[in-house]
Amino acid sequence: MVKINKLFIENSFAFVLLALFIIVPLAVGENADIHNIIIYILIYALVGEGWNLISGFTGQTSFGHAAYFGIGAYTVAVMGNKYDVVPWVGMLAGMLIAAALAFLINYQLFRLKGHYFAIATLAVSEILRTIFSVWPYVGGGDGIKILFRPENKALWLAIDVRNRLPFLYITLALFVAVFVLCKMLENSKMGYYWKAIRESHEVAEAIGINPQNYKVYAMMLSAAIAAVGGGLYVQFFKYIDSYVFSLDVSMIFVLVTVLGGIGNVYGPIIGSIIYYVLDLAMRRLLGGTASGLNLIIFGILIIVVVVYQPKGIMGIFDDIVNRRRLRKLKASQATTNASSNQTGGDSK
Repeated sequence: MVKINKLFIENSFAFVLLALFIIVPLAVGENADIHNIIIYILIYALVGEGWNLISGFTGQTSFGHAAYFGIGAYTVAVMGNKYDVVPWVGMLAGMLIAAALAFLINYQLFRLKGHYFAIATLAVSEILRTIFSVWPYVGGGDGIKILFRPENKALWLAIDVRNRLPFLYITLALFVAVFVLCKMLENSKMGYYWKAIRESHEVAEAIGINPQNYKVYAMMLSAAIAAVGGGLYVQFFKYIDSYVFSLDVSMIFVLVTVLGGIGNVYGPIIGSIIYYVLDLAMRRLLGGTASGLNLIIFGILIIVVVVYQPKGIMGIFDDIVNRRRLRKLKASQATTNASSNQTGGDSK
């Protein structure tokens, strides 16, 4: 019972967020706009959790996560349209392909460090974008439109254009699964190895950790998670083209994580909520000019956050909590000292 109470206390913020994501869609009824917004937020947050593993925990900045996101999306679309494979299988295949690609490419790329590695990941994503834009098998420049099969509705993740609610809860369930996995990894031996690599390659090697191998493990898992997000994305839109490999898409995952708090498992979901609210507000205020101007504004926002609040929004909450704990500790010590002094005085 004590362990259960401790679990709820330590993760109370997560349970509050989960309750909101369960209750709000039901409270708004059949409001498709609200459902769509929540699905957007969950997909971005899910991929952000994956990006956080390699960039937040391991310290390897990637600007090319759209590559794995796009692989997941195209795998579901191609297998579904050409071979009538249900999305569950398509997403699993996308995860395996993305993880394999991450292994083959990054085992060599991890020889690079710092901004050289970041630029190389961007190059990989751009190469894939170019290939998929001219490859007839995947639709070339026209992309692929998902063919909805009503007779297989249950197998097609219960997607119904008139009711997004079932798909929303499936997306929520997958996000929760990824969140729990990342939370477990954060406090695992693997997580400590990743953090040691982030702080210093030399120190990590000195204590017997192989940075090359553990960075590859992190990237493979991160790529697989991004592929799941891509699989959900293509079913949500029912259309995909080579734009999913673009820098614009990669920067969304970077932004939601940095804004919410890089290296913090709560960062991507908090950042995703803030990002979508700001993006929606700018589109309403700026209209057609928002498509270019919002990227500039978000770029400035990233710089401001990195310079003035490197730990993001969650860093602000952590600072508040730590200050309160420090005040309580000082008050407790003051009380203890006063009690000790009084006892000493009485004995005299």
